[in-house]
Amino acid sequence: MKNIFRSALLASCIALAPAGQALAACGVGTTLWEGSNSFGAKLAAFTTDFWTLKGISTTFEIAGCTERDSIFKSNASIARVHHFASENLDHLAMDMSRGSGEHLDTFAHLIEIEERDFASFRQLTQDHFEALFPHDYTTSGEMVETLGQLMMEHETLVAYVTS
Repeated sequence: MKNIFRSALLASCIALAPAGQALAACGVGTTLWEGSNSFGAKLAAFTTDFWTLKGISTTFEIAGCTERDSIFKSNASIARVHHFASENLDHLAMDMSRGSGEHLDTFAHLIEIEERDFASFRQLTQDHFEALFPHDYTTSGEMVETLGQLMMEHETLVAYVTS
């Protein structure tokens, strides 16, 4: 009975995995199923997101995961930035909507925003909240990518991103 339950749970997780997120990611699962838009893409999301293979892939710079692919100029670890955003997305959304909060400040520290530019960073996230979170199922990866693009267009914050 336990095996049936486990199999059903695994199948449900794979079926419900967001395919678009997997295709935009890196890691062993994504590499194995690259180019697939069906079950394979969902399996890639499952293997990449639910099994810590992305962390392993980033650490050893295999399967398309490298820290050098960061959109940020600093020595900020893109893996840490994405992990924090993923684990705290709801809190970040709340903080960004009001332009303040400890999760937003921690996120700014991870990106290595200097304290003198915190006000600009907070204001940018508040002013562009709808672009950062265009729908209820926005992923942390989508939010971080959009944030990088918005920072590229900002007169002060452009210093923190690569072009």
